[in-house]
Amino acid sequence: MGDGWETARRLDRPAVLEVDEAGILQVPGSEWATFQLGALNGCWIECVYVDTLHFRGNFPDNVRVEYASKGDPSVWISLMERKKLGPNQTHEFKATDLLPQAKPASLVRITIAPDGGLSRVRILGTIA
Repeated sequence: MGDGWETARRLDRPAVLEVDEAGILQVPGSEWATFQLGALNGCWIECVYVDTLHFRGNFPDNVRVEYASKGDPSVWISLMERKKLGPNQTHEFKATDLLPQAKPASLVRITIAPDGGLSRVRILGTIA
């Protein structure tokens, strides 16, 4: 738990929590982190692992993944819509869970909502 990423509890949570048809909490706010990928010209992302190991009571409700290309690092393109997370497990999102990529990715942004902790994020792909 000490080596992961843990955010502070959000104080602007509504008194009554609502969920959508996919079971995702509808709450304000989110937290995000940006990762620079190791490939010089970017890569085609094939799999994303989001790990909530050791976070049993303080895991995020959901995660979203976006990417940016080397040519335009200010434009974020959705790679994966919001997916529900659970406690103390590794969540594997394969090609069938990911949206088609128009360009190779150089940067990846992981957004969790509303708050919580992640042990590890792994991004696997093929060098462009």
